[in-house]
Amino acid sequence: MRLQGLEILTMVPGAEILHGDLRIEDRRITGVGDLDPVPGETVQDFTGHTVTPGFVQGHLHLCQTLFRNLAEDLPLLPWLEKRIWPLEAAHDEESLRISARLALTELIRGGCTTFQSMETTKGTEFAFDEVLQSGLRGILGNALMDAGVGSLPPGLCLSTSRSLDLSAKLSTDWDGREGRLHYAWSPRFLLTCTEELLREVARASRESGQRIHTHAAEHTAEVARVRQEHGKSYLRALEDLELLGPRSSLAHCVHLEDHEVDLLESTGTSVLHCPTTNLKLGSGIAPVVDYLRRGIPVALGPDGAPANNRLCSLTEMRQAALLQHLRSGPGAFSARDALDMATRGGARALGLMDACGTIEVGKAADLAIFDLRDPILGTTSGPYEKLVYSAERCHLRSVMAGGRFVLEDGVVMVPSLESKTLSENAESTLQKLLRRASL
Repeated sequence: MRLQGLEILTMVPGAEILHGDLRIEDRRITGVGDLDPVPGETVQDFTGHTVTPGFVQGHLHLCQTLFRNLAEDLPLLPWLEKRIWPLEAAHDEESLRISARLALTELIRGGCTTFQSMETTKGTEFAFDEVLQSGLRGILGNALMDAGVGSLPPGLCLSTSRSLDLSAKLSTDWDGREGRLHYAWSPRFLLTCTEELLREVARASRESGQRIHTHAAEHTAEVARVRQEHGKSYLRALEDLELLGPRSSLAHCVHLEDHEVDLLESTGTSVLHCPTTNLKLGSGIAPVVDYLRRGIPVALGPDGAPANNRLCSLTEMRQAALLQHLRSGPGAFSARDALDMATRGGARALGLMDACGTIEVGKAADLAIFDLRDPILGTTSGPYEKLVYSAERCHLRSVMAGGRFVLEDGVVMVPSLESKTLSENAESTLQKLLRRASL
């Protein structure tokens, strides 16, 4: 297949904007630029359109999408204890599948083709199955919680052995499926995990080569509780438990001391930046420009729908750029920087640079195709500025994941995500979940 007539933002460092075609064979990119026609090949005309790599979302929670708009106006710890954890504890197979389908539909409509998600403590196999059917690339893990902040709902906190057994089975059953599903060991955060569990996670990751995905230093109250319970800073505690390193990614990292930033740099640990959620929960602004200047890998993420309330890469790129202008000054973080974080930078932070994040020969054919000719986006600005500061989801025309269109002319093409059925099922499923949660 050849896609012709494109403005191509490859996101390869130092590369210029290209104009020409893309050739797709066996789910991968085999040609970029000025390509000669091949007799008999399928051609799709995208003259005047702009293509980027499919967006990479570093941190979200598929299982929370059904809870959108149900946890408003609370800081982090009460938000978790009063709303999110009771809702997660009430999940069953039906609600977990519907929640994942809602999230996957929204991700596709926003140009995302790769993501990392932390699920709840049980039922992650249902989320894996929905991602398998969607065609997207996902790194998933069940949240590990064998200790509690306050009083956890019944059934959410599992024993150490049960948590580890579930994780091992998920890893065996799903890691590596179709080359696009991966398992990550996902302790929720320090305040919900015993030291025994965390040391076992470090050992399992080290032996398997699988990733570690957790939260860290999101809110000042959380940071204070960690220091009180562990007697040390957040990242020092993680380092002592052998949870830092190039396979580890930490969501948020809003409130770090100088020596903790040194630890990020020296260990190669990645940061998962969630600017909108950090604003909504009143957590603060992560010093992303400082991290990037020190070579620390950073991905963008929306976090869960109740904390955002969107799962859109365009929203997070714009928010990230504006907040870094406020924190570090105009010009410190450009539109191209924001797009890089949502594509190549995200792939780097998740250890997926060999698979995705740039448009070049050999990479997976994961693409987001926009029509930026709308005059309301400006007639003289460049494509980076249009995408980051002005474009909306209505300007996204098509999305390709692994060489297959999952969005065409604005219509989701995945059978399991048929919109009418999803709409009919979501409300009734939510009402049953709310009754189970007594909320």
